[in-house]
Amino acid sequence: MSSADELSPTRVYNPIVNNDKSKLFEALFELSQAISGHDDLGGFCRALAGSLRRVVPFDYLALLLHDAESDTLRMQALAPDEGVGERGLERRIPPGDATPAGWVWTHQQPLFIPRVDREERWRELLDPIRRRGLTALFIVPLTAGEHRLGVLAFAFVSEACASGEEREFIQRVASEFAVTLDSHLTRQRYLRERDRLQLLFDLTNALVSKLAPDELFAAMIEQLHRTIDFDLAAVMLCDRITGELRVGGTWCDPALGLRVKRTSVRPEGLPAAEAIATGLPVRTDGVDFDRFTSPLYRLWVEAGFRSTCSLPLATRNAVLGTLELGRIDGRGFRDEDVGLLVQISRQVAIALENSLAYAELAEMKEKLAVEKRYLEDEIRSDRDVGEMLGESPAFQAVLENIRIVAPTGATVLILGETGTGKELVARAIHQQSLRGGNSFVKVNCAAIPASLLESELFGHEKGAFTGAVARRVGRFELADKGTLFLDEIGEIPYELQSKLLRAIQEREFERLGGDRTHKVDVRIIAASNRDLKAMVDAGGFRSDLYYRLHVFPLSVPPLRERREDIPLLVDHFTRKYARRTGRRIDTIPAEAMDVLRRYEWPGNIRELQNILERSVILSRGRTLELAMPETAARPSSAPEPALERERILAALRESAGVVGGPHGAARRLGLKRTTLQARMKKLGIQKGYS
Repeated sequence: MSSADELSPTRVYNPIVNNDKSKLFEALFELSQAISGHDDLGGFCRALAGSLRRVVPFDYLALLLHDAESDTLRMQALAPDEGVGERGLERRIPPGDATPAGWVWTHQQPLFIPRVDREERWRELLDPIRRRGLTALFIVPLTAGEHRLGVLAFAFVSEACASGEEREFIQRVASEFAVTLDSHLTRQRYLRERDRLQLLFDLTNALVSKLAPDELFAAMIEQLHRTIDFDLAAVMLCDRITGELRVGGTWCDPALGLRVKRTSVRPEGLPAAEAIATGLPVRTDGVDFDRFTSPLYRLWVEAGFRSTCSLPLATRNAVLGTLELGRIDGRGFRDEDVGLLVQISRQVAIALENSLAYAELAEMKEKLAVEKRYLEDEIRSDRDVGEMLGESPAFQAVLENIRIVAPTGATVLILGETGTGKELVARAIHQQSLRGGNSFVKVNCAAIPASLLESELFGHEKGAFTGAVARRVGRFELADKGTLFLDEIGEIPYELQSKLLRAIQEREFERLGGDRTHKVDVRIIAASNRDLKAMVDAGGFRSDLYYRLHVFPLSVPPLRERREDIPLLVDHFTRKYARRTGRRIDTIPAEAMDVLRRYEWPGNIRELQNILERSVILSRGRTLELAMPETAARPSSAPEPALERERILAALRESAGVVGGPHGAARRLGLKRTTLQARMKKLGIQKGYS
């Protein structure tokens, strides 16, 4: 059997050859009915081929429509479906004389090639057709009025099958087909416009009901997938403080198996940078490392993305960031797609601006609520600087140091034993500073579990760890424009000290589980009852953090070194607790005062407060009945030599060995220079200090 017999349909009766006009009209009617029963281009082409073959003995048919965006003729349908070769009818054909179809489109005239093996103009392009055993090619333009739609191409095994009468009939059919096709394409355009308007409407409804950025992003992705194909989507947000782009939400086709990390990057060298700068969408089709040099762009390319579209998310107030879309298969984003995406990006930008404003208001509300609790705690606490009573030289030296350092804004490290009133000193520094009208936030580093201390200091994002059901603002943010008091700083875990150092030094940090950098303006006051320098030497405390805190060390003397202040303190606390308990205490016996003066006070002022409160409660009349602990039964008039030696050595270290002068160890201890030198000699502390 010949190839012609194998490919050609059975030809029993040809109304064209037999000049049977009734059969021709009947064929045209059936053709019109067959075509009108389909609503897709493939169906159109198959119906046209099936009906037309009963009249015209062609072997292959191809429909190519003009794509105005790319200005090419694109293959839309082929009958039979197996095609005629890779180059015989290209998927995209430019207009012009370089191809047979392009020539027909350009000149709007039919083209008949009776012998493809003898055609010299397009020999290379026609070789695949010839190898298929096809002999003749007939291409006609598809034009409806002024609408130039494309071309129809017919291939024949035999030149005789494409007689003049059959070609004339094909042109007539093409005219009828063009009208039907034009109507179909017009209807499809209207349907697409309707669908896109519906998408914009549905997108608006979806976005207005979402306030959280993550929910907003998920709703946007769901709506976008209805109309536009993409494999990757991301929202990049502008960080107004750092100038970086922060990945605010990502979606990637699960079939790709890619995980997109939420991070912050510099915008330079990204398509997003151009989109933000120009306010226009930026498309990429293929790899362009010369134009886009960012490492993030290189990662996209390495992941397989070739086509991207970056759309600015701009409102009347600002450019919030960009919407990024990517495709793996290399198909570019058409003008029609980009036009819709521009409309979508405007809606997304408005919704995102509202969402970010809502999140900011929620954060401010949370911060104000926490600040309110701190304020109430301060009101309830013994925060009155008036309780800092004392006339001793040691205490007056502390007050003088407070007066000096308070207005400077410098970091202060308060040293002293437990119960000496280090928090009162910190509050006094805050109140006498320029930040006195703002928050004073306290963190007791020893009272918070190590596993929770980072979250307490810097806050956390929702889902950062098990139990993090909501975002929480940390103490650094609460203390912004105010003072952060880090009590018992020596108890902070070593592994957290580097992050604390950065926050103190750079005034910036990230919440636990977050990637956004937060800037704060905070004054740091730290306190410790431990020898931090010894901890540094032992490797338990970072030296860089120690020296960052040790800008202005301030030692608070223990109560046993300011015994002359005890009567003032006893009188003050007795009256205070008497008022609180509804008692009336008029007299403090001299014997009781003498016992209080001679006691060593290992718990310092805190212990004095507790003893006096208990004594007021137990007093049966107007005379204070002292209730001392059993350890006070054997009072001593002087501190233990080991404790005094350690205190003097600490003061000498802080003063760099200087004994006298305004910043010397004697001034820090509240002693005269000669008195300190005498005690140093008695305790065996080497001389040689200036």
